[in-house]
Amino acid sequence: MLTPGRWLNLSLALVTLLALPLRAQQLELRFLNVGQADAILVREGGKTALIDAGSAGVVTQLRALGVDTIDLLVASHNHADHIGGMIGVLAGTVVRFYLDNGVPHTTATYQRTIQAVATSGAQYLRPTARTITLGTAQLRVLPPPPNLADQNNSSVGILLQYGDFRAVLTGDSEQFELQYWLQHDSIPEVTVVKIAHHGSPNGTTPAWISATHPQVAVISVGTGNTYGHPSAEVVQEWENAGANVYRTDRDGTVIIQAKRDGSYIVLNETPGLTDAGRQPGVGQIPPGPTPPQRAPACCRTCTTGKACGNLCINRAYQCHQPPGCACDAKP
Repeated sequence: MLTPGRWLNLSLALVTLLALPLRAQQLELRFLNVGQADAILVREGGKTALIDAGSAGVVTQLRALGVDTIDLLVASHNHADHIGGMIGVLAGTVVRFYLDNGVPHTTATYQRTIQAVATSGAQYLRPTARTITLGTAQLRVLPPPPNLADQNNSSVGILLQYGDFRAVLTGDSEQFELQYWLQHDSIPEVTVVKIAHHGSPNGTTPAWISATHPQVAVISVGTGNTYGHPSAEVVQEWENAGANVYRTDRDGTVIIQAKRDGSYIVLNETPGLTDAGRQPGVGQIPPGPTPPQRAPACCRTCTTGKACGNLCINRAYQCHQPPGCACDAKP
């Protein structure tokens, strides 16, 4: 029986990634371009988690990626831009565990989602402090502050760790909840931050930036949205702290492939307006040592796709790493 605080072991047959094949010993963190909404796909070792599904378009993207089973489905909170596509996901895939913030909402979207969870047979998990194992990655649940009726400040946080690579995913957390986590949870420096609340000013604080100190910051946001997201000042704050900022409205789906030594590459579907000013998407979490640079033992031509570092990638994706040569390409 699963109990809070115990590790939750998930299992899944290996999923074939059609658009961008996963390599062995790599984690993929994919911020889906779903407009003014959130959907984040995490895959490692043939196992899959999806954090938020705020648009009906999520189902189409999952099908294109060959995802038919989700080990862990997380609703960071129960606003429509985070659960608007949940019914389709629950109906169109096998979902093993469903976790939300435990704060009911009054909307019909929420009521239909909860009914879909019950119908699907997924096991419901409460947002207690627990660590969930996904392949060899770990997802640490950051519980929301207790006894709040506010959905945004009751977002479930996820701290993802894969060896020396770390990412923190925060839903629509506002400043109150970010400060709560800084006071009550151990928040380490990370490689990747999902900027909270679509880049709104109330989803960032100087203390949060200082504590997480990421190399990459991603904003899930829709083109021409009426909220004015993201705030130009917020983007500047993260950039001033040394983060490369990616936005789904400009960059399309943002894909991060990470290795256990902390190294990673950043790919995206469409060229962003600020690509020219970005540094290559390769890094190591401080203060860990930077992996030594070695000359490739082979240098082959990508027979399909194009080279990105030592990988062959789909030609539709943008690579933010010097092309190098594709050592694992087929001759």
